[in-house]
Amino acid sequence: MILEAPLPRALDGENWWHFPAYGAAAAGRNLAPLSTAGMFFLSGLLLNSGEVGDALRCPAALAYGLTAVLGLTSALAPLVLRLPLAPPELAIGFAVFCCMPTTLSTGVVLTQAVRGNAAVALMLTVSSNLLSVLSVPLLLRWVLGSAAGAASFSPLAICLGLARTVVAPLLAGVAVQLAVPGVPAWRAARRRQLSYLSAGLLAFIPWMQISRAAAGRLPLGPGTLASAAATGLGIHLVFLATNVALTSLIRFSTISAVADRGIRRAVILCSSQKTLPIAIAVIGQLGEGLGPGAAYAAIACVAAHLIQTVFDSGLVSWWLRRDAAALEAETRAI
Repeated sequence: MILEAPLPRALDGENWWHFPAYGAAAAGRNLAPLSTAGMFFLSGLLLNSGEVGDALRCPAALAYGLTAVLGLTSALAPLVLRLPLAPPELAIGFAVFCCMPTTLSTGVVLTQAVRGNAAVALMLTVSSNLLSVLSVPLLLRWVLGSAAGAASFSPLAICLGLARTVVAPLLAGVAVQLAVPGVPAWRAARRRQLSYLSAGLLAFIPWMQISRAAAGRLPLGPGTLASAAATGLGIHLVFLATNVALTSLIRFSTISAVADRGIRRAVILCSSQKTLPIAIAVIGQLGEGLGPGAAYAAIACVAAHLIQTVFDSGLVSWWLRRDAAALEAETRAI
């Protein structure tokens, strides 16, 4: 089931490094904001008001999820910034990544794959990304302090930029589906294709960053790549362990154990993942202060995003196998 999801295939970066010309050209034309805006427009177009209503009936899940993804996990950023990584811009990239809201599509896709509560996952995705317009500038000002590149960082500029690439496209998508007759039916008939398009727009961003680094002959040795992968995995494991431990203390649904489990898995997945497009936008804002090192910061964000996607796909597969084994045991007992 996980292999049928478009995102892991779309984020295969092996060929991006060897054939960088087109990706570098796209990056040079600053197409990343257009890709981000396109994803949020599709999110607004695909937003189901019925699912929003269902999610609002799970206030504990929404409250914890937003607190975790915007607060608890972001609190790791100052510690990440102090990691002795070489080059040091890698640590800046990982710290920026920690301050991001949840992913635009991965959390929802994986929640659906594991038969979790997709309405809660969708609501956490939309609400955390909208709130990030305010939270990200404040968090980064606190985290970066006097770090390299911080002098060129403008919270107001980031806030306005996120309003243009996040809030406005999302609201435009919602407005189109509400105001244009026939759009809801058209959307329902083409939901899979629109989801593939959204995944393609997401893959467009790491494609540009990796291609730019390759075209610029950025010295990325095996040691640098290994440390980036290990750091990204370590950060994600901390996020997962924290959310698994804390959500085990909360009862999200009194309807049934299955409903409670579905909500909990949605919350764990969405609260442990961070979005790439906004992170790349922030790195672009810091680019003047970081100089050529900005490419390393971007690579850190891409590495963390790829690691969390692959790892959580495996986690979902493990959950599904465990559910199947439990169901088989119950059937035998009967």
